[in-house]
Amino acid sequence: MLEYKILDPVSLLFSAYLNTVQSTVSNHFNETRNLEVTPVIVQYEGIPVSFQHQLWRVRPESVCANYQQNIRQFSECTVTASRLFNALCLELKQSRPDDWRQVQIQNMYCNAAVSFKPTVANIGAAPKLSGLEEARQVCNAATVAAMGNSDPKLARERDKACEVYRESKNH
Repeated sequence: MLEYKILDPVSLLFSAYLNTVQSTVSNHFNETRNLEVTPVIVQYEGIPVSFQHQLWRVRPESVCANYQQNIRQFSECTVTASRLFNALCLELKQSRPDDWRQVQIQNMYCNAAVSFKPTVANIGAAPKLSGLEEARQVCNAATVAAMGNSDPKLARERDKACEVYRESKNH
């Protein structure tokens, strides 16, 4: 029993050593393969551009995901992100990579510069409809309202609206 107590601290030390080595090897393996999803936020042109990368690829669905509820901000962010990826690619190509990690990062941003498609949204007032287009919309709306409904009033409104459209089209 005495030998067990003497060996126990040695076993404990050896076990701690093995756990440290295993953890270091595992961390190095995960880092070299970029297995973990890594979140990134870069302030560029006054806009915080957020994205995630994994396996040395930018995850396109994650780019500016925090703005998806506001299409105007989302559009502005994704257009800025596209410029950011291009700028990072060009900058990293000009510097000579010292190690494997810099090469992987350069490839990641250059691939994103080529493959990422920003969402471009221009929001403004709807153009004014011509009389013919307006009559067509009224006819279409009345037709949809009358579909699947046996109310004769809706059928009369549809017929009247569509007659106005047909007359406008012929003139």
